Amino acid sequence: MNILKKIDTFSANSLKILENDLEEFKNKYIYNLFINKKDKRADLGQKFHNLICAYLKGFDVSKIMLELNEQEKNIWQNLKTILNDNKDNFIKCEYSFLIKEDLNNKNYFLTGRFDAIYKENDEYIIYDWKTLNLPKNPADDLQSVVYLYCANKIFNTTTIKMRYLSIEKLNFVDVLFSDTQIYKNRIDNIIKKLH
Repeated sequence: MNILKKIDTFSANSLKILENDLEEFKNKYIYNLFINKKDKRADLGQKFHNLICAYLKGFDVSKIMLELNEQEKNIWQNLKTILNDNKDNFIKCEYSFLIKEDLNNKNYFLTGRFDAIYKENDEYIIYDWKTLNLPKNPADDLQSVVYLYCANKIFNTTTIKMRYLSIEKLNFVDVLFSDTQIYKNRIDNIIKKLH
């Protein structure tokens, strides 16, 4: 069975699952056999994503601030300093993308959402806010591969980097754009598992 006929759109997360476990991928994305677990860290991440985006767009965030506990308010004050330092370079937040690709004369799509896009001089910086740990091997992480590949297609440049920023610890790691063909080959090789 050619599963590509059933599913043709892939996120970085679905590609990670497919790369590691074909059966888990089928269960989740083909047969819809999964339980969505409630995760307090995900709730915290969503709260901060919304707060950061509203703040960067210049909205009054005082009502959102009422939803924060004392620890979260302290995190926000420190994070706000970083956001203010780079505010002049901000372009857009929560930027959704859908990129059409070809593999063996069949189309597939890469999808995702950049948490924020900045531009310093001629370099695009794709931010990804993390509430959990930063990736252990960020240059090899599929999110970096997919996001840098897609950013290259969207902005038509190789002067791009991905910046993972820990919301709580305020540390970050950058991944510089490497090579379009290496990224494409990695993505294609994962999708070939569905043939």
